[in-house]
Amino acid sequence: MNNKTLLQFLKISSFFIFFGRAYQHLFWDAPYRSFFWDQKLLEPIINFVFDTTWQSYVTNLNTDYAIQILTRSIGILYVICAVISIAINENSKKWMGNVLTLGAVSLIFLALMITKDKFYHLIMFFEHTIQFGVPVALLYFLKDKNTSLLVFYLKIFIALTFTCHGMYAIGVFYPLPGDFVTMTLNILPIQEEMAKNLLFLAGILDFVIAIAIFIPKFSRPVLVYACFWGFITAFARIISGLHYDISLSIVHQYTYLMIYRLPHGMIPLLVYLYLTKKNSKKSVVSKSLASA
Repeated sequence: MNNKTLLQFLKISSFFIFFGRAYQHLFWDAPYRSFFWDQKLLEPIINFVFDTTWQSYVTNLNTDYAIQILTRSIGILYVICAVISIAINENSKKWMGNVLTLGAVSLIFLALMITKDKFYHLIMFFEHTIQFGVPVALLYFLKDKNTSLLVFYLKIFIALTFTCHGMYAIGVFYPLPGDFVTMTLNILPIQEEMAKNLLFLAGILDFVIAIAIFIPKFSRPVLVYACFWGFITAFARIISGLHYDISLSIVHQYTYLMIYRLPHGMIPLLVYLYLTKKNSKKSVVSKSLASA
């Protein structure tokens, strides 16, 4: 895999992340209210800065309207970042990189808001590592063509994402999310207990991926599985939704959930192709030396 192909993978992955999140922010919602309606955190500020009571603040329709405006504005930022992700290159204007950096920071903030909304489960933040890490990787690669270091970072992104997903799936350290079970039941003709057992097995395999990806002998086979599992869990969102009703409204409701998860399969595929190309070059060199 040459640098041009690697860059294209990063650009397309970044596009899907920003476009999916833009879709969410413009047509649906995002968990910013978990911050702006946090009484313990913001009440002293509201009382002092705005000289108003907390009750007046949270019941004021203008407050909710302002949060909606913020959400839509971030959605517009993500649309711009999605376009920039495809258009940007080494010779692009500096402002394009600055806007993409702002978008990456916004994705990190979004992951923090999702974590806060999920009772501060730290693994929820790191489960989003691929999503906020890919734009950062794209910016890094445009600035520094250190391919081997980039691939190492991508391996870390994969390991963190799959480890955290696995911790939820096994339901030991954190409660097994109900939507995991619901999606499995909607897609497969099985009972709830079997669904939980399958998710437990998938969680164990997530841990295997996170470790084996750093072991040269096993890295490529587990990356194939990671690629498969990443795409399956992305498409599962919309397939599960179609269980309720096959209509445009259902597609509209679930599509964005699939779009920003597509890099969960694309990034393992990228690393797999890079390692395969690298190993093939080594084999050619070894054969040449052996025949010399």
